[in-house]
Amino acid sequence: MQTMALIILLFIYGGLGAFVWGFWRNRPNDEYPIKREIAILVPALILHAAAVWLPMLSGGQVNFGFGHALNLITWLMLLLYCIGSLLYPLKGLQIFLYPMAVLSIIVAALLPGQNANYAVSNVPFFIHVGSSIFAYCLFGIATIMAVLIILLERDLHRRRMSPLMSFLPPLLSLEKLMFQAIWLGFILLTISVVTGTVFSETVFNMPFRWTHKVVFGIASWLIYAVLLFGRIFRSWRGKKAAVLVIAGFFSLMLAYIGSKFVLEILLGRVH
Repeated sequence: MQTMALIILLFIYGGLGAFVWGFWRNRPNDEYPIKREIAILVPALILHAAAVWLPMLSGGQVNFGFGHALNLITWLMLLLYCIGSLLYPLKGLQIFLYPMAVLSIIVAALLPGQNANYAVSNVPFFIHVGSSIFAYCLFGIATIMAVLIILLERDLHRRRMSPLMSFLPPLLSLEKLMFQAIWLGFILLTISVVTGTVFSETVFNMPFRWTHKVVFGIASWLIYAVLLFGRIFRSWRGKKAAVLVIAGFFSLMLAYIGSKFVLEILLGRVH
């Protein structure tokens, strides 16, 4: 049953990705059928939710193995995109989100990771993990927007009317949405950093210690803090801001997904 659900999801996300790619390349000036896309995406997300949560929840515990965590983050990013599309012009994110969904499902099936189980009753731990995962999702979406901003600015500087320029929202709208995602993500990342360091004994039942995960997590927090400071006081925007967004997310990947991959997949340790 689980295998069949994953195969169906691969076909749906693969089909949606191919449709978006073809629409962007061949009909960028036409009105995008967002309602039809959402009508297909909603049942896919429901099926995806079952594929994500059923393997993670067992016996009153939650399994946060590498593959399961990556699949959960991708599902949440798609969910945020689906809900956000009803309120904001998010056209263009699908170019990256659907291939990411296909990749995460394959990774979750082939590389689930070690069974690092945590009791559902451990509230402080789930505040820490929940804020971390939601921050990761928001920064992931902001990073996709940053890549699109860099591509748009490149075409604008070349004075070239590419299919991408016709397909995407206006540059200023995209930039505004990017910073809204960063602000919310920064608040959640702050909660994650504080709970993971100051309240380490309460969250992890062990004293605080400097690890690569902590170092890269704090580094990403500092990068986003500098970015927001520059946005407020120096009016940073465009490519400069986008590069910092990508750098912050790269550091965040090393802190969470990177550390889980090395420890659970390469070294075979429970983390």
